[in-house]
This record gives sequence, C-alpha cells and structure tokens, in this order.
Amino acid sequence: MNYYSDIGLIAYVDGKESRRMALPSWGMFPASGGNIMEIKEQAEYSSPYRWVMAAVAGIIMTTSFMSLTAFGVAAPAMAKAMDIPPSTLSTAGIDAFSVGLFVAFFLGHGGIFDTRIKLGVLLAQAFLIVPQILLPLLMPLTKSLTLLIALRFCQGLMIMMIALFSLQLAGWFRSSQRGISLAAMLGAITLGGAVGGIVTGSLSRLGWQNVYYITAGIMVLGAVVYFLFARDAAGHAADIQLSKQNSHHKSVWSYPMTWIMGIVQIPNNWTLFTIGGFLPLYAYHLGYQPQQTGNVMFIWGLMGFLIAILGALLGDHWARQDNSHRNFVNARLRVITLANTSVIVGALMILYLAPISYAWFLVSALVVACTMATPPNYWASPCNCFAVASMGAGAFAIGVISNSVSAV
Repeated sequence: MNYYSDIGLIAYVDGKESRRMALPSWGMFPASGGNIMEIKEQAEYSSPYRWVMAAVAGIIMTTSFMSLTAFGVAAPAMAKAMDIPPSTLSTAGIDAFSVGLFVAFFLGHGGIFDTRIKLGVLLAQAFLIVPQILLPLLMPLTKSLTLLIALRFCQGLMIMMIALFSLQLAGWFRSSQRGISLAAMLGAITLGGAVGGIVTGSLSRLGWQNVYYITAGIMVLGAVVYFLFARDAAGHAADIQLSKQNSHHKSVWSYPMTWIMGIVQIPNNWTLFTIGGFLPLYAYHLGYQPQQTGNVMFIWGLMGFLIAILGALLGDHWARQDNSHRNFVNARLRVITLANTSVIVGALMILYLAPISYAWFLVSALVVACTMATPPNYWASPCNCFAVASMGAGAFAIGVISNSVSAV
C-alpha cells in the first residue's frame, strides 16, 4: 500500500520511508499527484556496481562513435571508389546521418523502452554496425549514392542510446551524481572520435575498406562488453511500472519543460553531431594529410572527453547546494550556458583563425570541444523534469526537439 503524509515531504511505500522533494513553484514540472514528485533512495545508489555501469556505457559509446571519424577520414578514398566528387559523398553522408539523429528519438517515444533498455541498445547497435560492414562491401560494387544515404541514415539512429543510457543510469545514481555518471558515456561522443582518429589515421595505409571492417570489429567488441556487464536497476524498473499503473496519462508534449529543455540543447547538437564529420573535411580543404587530420581528431576528442568530466563535476557541485528540483535543473543550465558561449567563440576561431596555421586549427578545435560540458548536464535533467511514469517519454521527446536541427 502506498500513501503520503499530509505535509508531502515523506512518502511511505510498502511501509518503508523514502525521501521526497517539493517541486519548484514555477509550475513547469509534471508530477503524478499534487505538487510533489517522489524521490526514492534506491539501494543501487550506494552500490559500487553503479560505476561499472557508467564505465560499460562509456565503452560502448566510445566504440560506437568511431563511425563518425571513420566516415570523415575515409571519405576521399570512398568517393574515388564510387567515382563521385568527395564533396558530394561527404555532404550526402553527413546529411543522411544528421537526419537519422533526429528520427532516432521517435523510436523511443511513448516510453516503449522504459523497462526494456537492453532491447533498445541492441536495436541501436544493429543500426550502427551492420551499415559499417556493408558500406565498404557494397559501395565499390553498386556505386549507389542512394544506398550510401540509406546506410548512413541507419547509422544516425544509434543516437537513441543517449536517452536509453540516461534512463538506465538514473536507476543507479542519485540526482546529485548523475552528471558524473553520464560524463564517460557522453564524453565518449568525442572520445570515440579520438580513438577513431588514431585508428583511421594509423591504418589508412591499409585502405579505407579495411579501416571500416576493423572499426566494425571494434564496435562489436564494445557491444559484447556492454551486454556482458550491463544490468538494469531492479528498484528503478519496478518504480516505473508501478508509476505507470497509478498515473493518469498525459502527453509530455503538453509540459512547458519539454519544449524548454528541447530548445536549450539545440546549439550543442548543431555543433556536436556535425563537427566530427566537418573537421576532417575542413582539414583536407586546408591541405592537411590524413595523419595530420587524425591527430587533430584525436586531440579534439580527448579534450571533449575531459571537458565532459569537468562540466559534469561542476554541474554536480552546483546541484548539491540546494536539494530541490529547481536547483538541480538550474545548476545544469548554468554549465550549459558556459558551454554554449565556448561554441560561439570556437566557431569564429575556425572561420577566421584556423586557416592561418595548423596550430591555430588545432586550438580552434580544442575550443569547440568545450561544448562537451553540455551533454552530461543536459541528460542528467530528465529525472528532475518529469515524473517517473513519463521520464522515458520525456527524455525521447526533448531528444526529438533538440535534434530537429539535425534534420534541418
């Protein structure tokens, strides 16, 4: 039996006391009842295994995002094999991938993966790895730009893993630690680019097809590590099921916070999911060789990973100052504001300073990498913006809005 005290600060679930937090007065956060959103102290919050979960999520994301760099670095050789201009291939491939990033978040809309996280991850990995194998196999034979677009679109669908891991790790980490829990996973977006830069730069002499096959094999290994060690937090899954049974259905699209949080992420997404493909092409445009390009991608990716960790630590530090949903979200937004400022500065540097020298090109890439302070703070927020029953649907909804710019 579940019941709540009149003062609304303590919840008793099946006879056990759990903590609750008052919602902020701005009236934007949905709650399943009254003006209070339940915050339960899960047993998994104190389990050492939560760090294993954070690590395996980081590993699979690192291997997954190698595809970004592999495509960018191998684009000239692939274009030659297909008898088309490199600019045509690059534009088509990057645009198709970007549209996939947008469509991906529709796949989890409605919360269908809330208690089936691993199924969602398996689907995302299939969308990623199968095209990584087919691209070097079919492109020289078919020379079909349409097929390239279709395969790159499928690879873009893998981005749904971000929302899935946000939900999965929410069951293992309390709100004031969710930034750092997501840092390795989201920092892996650029770390994957760094690893991809090393692999593609070092192995470019083997031919672009072999580079694709090797990176596909590494992706498979990353997926194996995840499925061997990943566990769902039992208490969190049970809470989601119970909350859905007891809540009245209301579309997350009716919540102002869905739109606010979706729009907040747009500058980051516009930069992050295009820069991994743009930097190698820009490097070639400036006359640099594959080895030099790979080095830039490695340093850019490593910087992004480190900034993700630092940004997460800063967001968690500010979040601990006041134990309320309002402060948790505001703390994350402060870090995001700083990161967005760095994106503006870095973009201007790439336009006006990067062409001057290789050193300025590298420095410009490092400044742009500071955008990585945003993702761990942003994806730590859904658990404080939505009630348990709508947390999954809300996470995918803000993903749809924020990634709409990818389709544009």
